[in-house]
Order: sequence, then structure tokens, then C-alpha cells
Amino acid sequence: MVKFLGIYFGRERQEKQRADALYNHLIAASRNPMLYGSSGAPDTANGRFELIILHIFMLFRRMQDNDDQVQFIKQKTFDCFLENMDVNLREIGVGPDGVPKRIQKMLENFYGRAAAYQSAIDENDVEKLAEVIARNFYADGKTNEQGAQHIAQYVFNVIKRLDQTPTDDLLVCNFKYTN
Repeated sequence: MVKFLGIYFGRERQEKQRADALYNHLIAASRNPMLYGSSGAPDTANGRFELIILHIFMLFRRMQDNDDQVQFIKQKTFDCFLENMDVNLREIGVGPDGVPKRIQKMLENFYGRAAAYQSAIDENDVEKLAEVIARNFYADGKTNEQGAQHIAQYVFNVIKRLDQTPTDDLLVCNFKYTN
């Protein structure tokens, strides 16, 4: 029994470490300076949040339809995202009563955007994806069509790269989002 628990908890701990590494890997990719500015997302809290959501979407899209271990790591990676957002909200002064409401809103944003991104990708439509990105990334009314187009093309390139990455390499962060 003790051996079984050790294997189980050891395995779970290893998978949590993999999830942490995957989350940190996608955070680093979302902070790539080439994704910001006049040819990318606004360098604001909203712009950074949108790029994090986008990178989570791309990674999770690649991890779908895999075995239970991959699904477990995927869930743990999403848990890392939620924990990180919780900490960030508290750091900027959101009170204990407001954090769950904000997290709920973030989840709604994530699932809504993921559905819109997936629809554009299913149609292999860079223009449609650029429109979705423009609508979400530049919510302040200052659209940047060039930036949205740049990010949309980036997404299609990353998805192609991730689709070619073996799952074993994916789970140990042996891949790059860009060239």
C-alpha cells in the first residue's frame, strides 16, 4: 500500500512539475517582445492577458484528444493559470470577495475566445482570426489591423509547429513557439 501511494503521489508530483514548466514556457512565449507594439498586441495588462490566453489555447488545442496523463497535465497547467491570475488580482488590490468574480469573468473570456479562435482555425481563415484578435486585443477602440494580422499569422505558424511536435517533446517543453 505504501509503495502504491508513493508511486501515485510521486507521479502526481512529477506531472504537476511538468504542468508548471509548461505554464512557465507559455508565459515566456507570451512575453516575446515581437508580439507587442505597433506590429502586435498593446503592451498593457489587457494585451498581456490576451496573449497568455492565446498561448494557453494553442497549447491546449495541441493537447486535446490525448491520453489521461496528458489530460491530467493539461488540467494542472490550467490550474497554474488560475492560481497565477488569483495571485495577480490580489497583488493589484482586488479584495477577497472580488477575486472569484474576476476569475469567473476571466474563465468566460477564455472559453469565449477559445471557441472563436478554434472556429477561425477550423476554417483555416487568417483574416477571420485577425478580426477576432482585433476585437479582443484592442477592446479600447484603438484597433491595430497590422498587429492583429501579425498575431493571427503567428498563431497559424505556432499551431503548425505544435502539431508537428511529438507529445513526449511537448510534455518536457522541448519545443519552441517561434523559429
